[in-house]
Amino acid sequence: MRSRRFLIACAAVVLVAGMVYARKKDTGWMDEPFTQWNQKQVNEVFNNSAWAQAKDFRGQVTGEHGNFNPNARGTGGGTLGTDVPDFSFTARFLSAQPIREAYVRMLQIMNHYDTLPADKQKEFDQKVGGLLHADVSDEVTITLSYHTNDPIALRQMTTWFNTQTTDTLKQNAYLYTPAAGQITLLKYIPPQEGGGGLGARFIFPRTFKGEPILQPGASGKLRFQLSWQPQVGQMMYIDFKPEAMTYKGQFSY
Repeated sequence: MRSRRFLIACAAVVLVAGMVYARKKDTGWMDEPFTQWNQKQVNEVFNNSAWAQAKDFRGQVTGEHGNFNPNARGTGGGTLGTDVPDFSFTARFLSAQPIREAYVRMLQIMNHYDTLPADKQKEFDQKVGGLLHADVSDEVTITLSYHTNDPIALRQMTTWFNTQTTDTLKQNAYLYTPAAGQITLLKYIPPQEGGGGLGARFIFPRTFKGEPILQPGASGKLRFQLSWQPQVGQMMYIDFKPEAMTYKGQFSY
């Protein structure tokens, strides 16, 4: 329970970091221990890598959102009213080792881990150990975080994500892989039930008909798809490149 509260307490920091995209493209540093990554490198892995992709688009909603002000100008944050808000979504393979390491390193940096005494570092390691060393041999977990410049739409989206269940999403959330095709949702975990600031969790089986849903060297379409809720009014999908999902010589997803 303490670990869960510790992770959820970092939600705001994670959401802010999720809006920052690193420009550095030399990934040689990824071969070093993740405990040596700096903030810029963490942002690159966590927000713009083979295991983390974002998608932005305009919603399709009707009616007035917010307090409409015809003279208001967009500031990149919450606007005073818009009939067609902007949305941003980031999907991450939480079951991939580099994403878990980037998340833990983010928490380390936030908590000044490198300067903590040994006993405090040990205490910290115990809190995040469950996530860092999670058994992902049977499941693939994708997290989805979101942001919109419309405060009313944001509240509605939060309510929607928090009230969905595995049953309500089984016909609406899929993972498409080059070899196995459409993979059906195994389990859904809303943000308030352990998202830890990472967003909603969509869990899929790691095997299909006895074979891994992704094989090393795979190429082609790897897509997370979600038939959307009313605020956006359209199907949302985010594509990944499985051929790029190699981390320290290992295929990781």
